[in-house]
Amino acid sequence: MTTTVAIAQLQSNVNADENLSRAMHVIGEAAQHGAKLIVFPELFMAVHVGSNFRADYVRGVSQTLDGPYATGLRQAARQYGIWVIAGMLETAQATQSKSYNTTLVINDQGDLQTAYHKSHLYDAFGLKESDVYAAGDELFTPIATPFGRMGLLVCYELRFPEITSYQAAHGVDFFVIPSAWVSGAMKEHHWRTLVTARAIENTAYMVTCDQVGNNYMGRSLVVDPMGTVRAEGSEEEDILYADIDLERLARVREKIPALTHRRPELYQR
Repeated sequence: MTTTVAIAQLQSNVNADENLSRAMHVIGEAAQHGAKLIVFPELFMAVHVGSNFRADYVRGVSQTLDGPYATGLRQAARQYGIWVIAGMLETAQATQSKSYNTTLVINDQGDLQTAYHKSHLYDAFGLKESDVYAAGDELFTPIATPFGRMGLLVCYELRFPEITSYQAAHGVDFFVIPSAWVSGAMKEHHWRTLVTARAIENTAYMVTCDQVGNNYMGRSLVVDPMGTVRAEGSEEEDILYADIDLERLARVREKIPALTHRRPELYQR
């Protein structure tokens, strides 16, 4: 079975309403193209960089899961019959001064399947996300979709092989990675290397979507379980399309049955 996925490699701004309006338009465009799943970048709801990278600012623009951003995406998913994955800023508990960096997973009926809170925060390369976000305390649990079993992680979490290994042990055909990967020395090399490595070591598709503009890199990738790049973005805005082919996945896993050779009893001594 082959399924077309769309990668909305777009630039976000500070206005959540404008970003939602654009997302809804692109969702319709992707559905007309035959896509059954569309992925938007991490934090697409409202970007915050420079002087806006503060807990109080982010808390002020964050929304709840029944707010206009999530509700609008659910309406578009239902209208166009397409699964939608998109990043947002979610209001955390009233007792917290921070917000969640949340990824929504919405099915083609407009139902919110899950809202994942990024658990490994980007305290690296001179930035400290933990000053702004509350960390989630659970990894994403893989879910069944009409086009395969899906895992999910967000941006910086790509650097932790334990995350994809944990999810792969629960059965994953493809991983989705919404990102806001910051440009910088060696960053593009790290990105491409890590995405490809995670595809190969887990014999699974990797479907990534990175922001552009605002010092974000772009270069979204779709990599198949053999490590072959099936789609790649530039540094500019684009809508990319690629296929998830479960027959290809089965053939690769027959050639490389590494997942069946794992010995987890040896890995945590």
